[in-house]
Amino acid sequence: MAEKRVKLKKSMGAGSIWAVALGSIIGWGCFIQGGLWTQRAGGPLPLFLGFLVGGLLMIVVGYSYSYMIAKFPVAGGEFAYAYKGFGRTASYICGWMLSLGYLSIVALNATALPVLASYIFPGVFNKGYLYTIAGYDVYMGEVAIALFFIILFGIMNYMGAKSVGKLQLAMVLIMCAAVVISVVGTIVTGSFDASNLAPAYGAGGKTFGGGFISILALAPFLYVGFDCIPQSAEEYDFPPQKCKLLIISALIIGAVIYGLMALVTDSVIPWQDVLALTDASGAPVKWHTGAVLEMAMGKIGVVFVAVAVCMGIFTGMNGFFMTSSRLLFGMARAKMLPAAFAKIHPKHKTPSVCIIFVMIVCCICPFFGREVIGWVVDMCSVGTAFGYFFTCAGAYILLKKYGDENDTNRIHPVVALGGCVISVVILLLLIVPGSPAFMAPQSFVALVAWIVLGVIFYFCSRKKFMVVTKREMDYLILGNVQVVRGVRKGQKQSDIVQGNIVNPK
Repeated sequence: MAEKRVKLKKSMGAGSIWAVALGSIIGWGCFIQGGLWTQRAGGPLPLFLGFLVGGLLMIVVGYSYSYMIAKFPVAGGEFAYAYKGFGRTASYICGWMLSLGYLSIVALNATALPVLASYIFPGVFNKGYLYTIAGYDVYMGEVAIALFFIILFGIMNYMGAKSVGKLQLAMVLIMCAAVVISVVGTIVTGSFDASNLAPAYGAGGKTFGGGFISILALAPFLYVGFDCIPQSAEEYDFPPQKCKLLIISALIIGAVIYGLMALVTDSVIPWQDVLALTDASGAPVKWHTGAVLEMAMGKIGVVFVAVAVCMGIFTGMNGFFMTSSRLLFGMARAKMLPAAFAKIHPKHKTPSVCIIFVMIVCCICPFFGREVIGWVVDMCSVGTAFGYFFTCAGAYILLKKYGDENDTNRIHPVVALGGCVISVVILLLLIVPGSPAFMAPQSFVALVAWIVLGVIFYFCSRKKFMVVTKREMDYLILGNVQVVRGVRKGQKQSDIVQGNIVNPK
């Protein structure tokens, strides 16, 4: 007899899930990286178009997510979809590629706090010099502030998902309000000057197409966060069919916020001068958006954008704490990770061991310095591209095999196929030498090392999860349901429940 399948408690409302998605989409980069992104694009025009088209492409991918969530509302998200479409080896590959990206984003958000603190409180946290890694000085004071918030959000996630979800919603609303005030304030004070956006493209020898593609290839990293929605699907206390609206609205609002903050950063002074800004001592400014808002609105501008970036950092940490722990939980429940990771806290009903593991790993990361973590996070786009592909491909297979015109959750197979193409193109842009979006050498080395480690771990653990029968593996990953459409040969009409659900037992 198969062992009992542990399940997470249904405690997350639609507002909380939407906030997890948007808060994870909008992280520290939106408020800190604006000047660097414009330079990467060679001008504001390819940057804005890259944001817009990237968001639209992710909506295409998001339709497949909404379809799969409605069919399989289980923890693990893309991991479960890869299993349904392609089997256990594919699900392992998908889960492995996603896990590093999710974990590293928590750590990277935490290491963004010292950058913000060094601008608001210069000299306060860069105390206790430890060493220099990749040209980045690591200080104990900056490590301490990162550790404090990693542990804080770890404890909150450990204590329960419902309260964390409500906190996420509150922080996202505050962030959105701060963004609106920053943008409106820049316009009202007369600081906005469209002439500062020239040249619109082509700076630094970059072509319009090259700059556009370099931003477009970042879409999985910029918009990673909407895929947090399926990771917590098992904890929904609302119909999973609502996820389509949650995904699309989170992506649209995320694209608008990215565009508005980049516009603010580039329009107060000539955008090519932003990266050359210095402070009173003549040192290069680390936080360009903060410096620009101070020019536009004075100290009050810094306050509002500081609130926005704090909320962006906190919501990113919180959202990916939840996402990474649920992914690890789903993999462990399928016996692809140690059994301890599949345990649920008897009181708080959270995957407590997974949360502790995420917290420990993330607490190690700040000691490696921000540059090293940045190399690892560059791999996040590769990992999420894998997740997008398996989700869209899985949706396409199900739609072709079990398509039902009367299914209210149905999407056209062409949409799912389009998502597959988008995922593959983004992946190729990142890994093919000569591409405008080709990863930095350090990131590529880290990616190869992670893949090699995954292969080793796979062959060490496959004996355990490969002996599990398909029937039991279906049960462990997908629960008591399987998607069917109509009556297949050899199947009785009485086996079909609610039009598309059949109990395999």
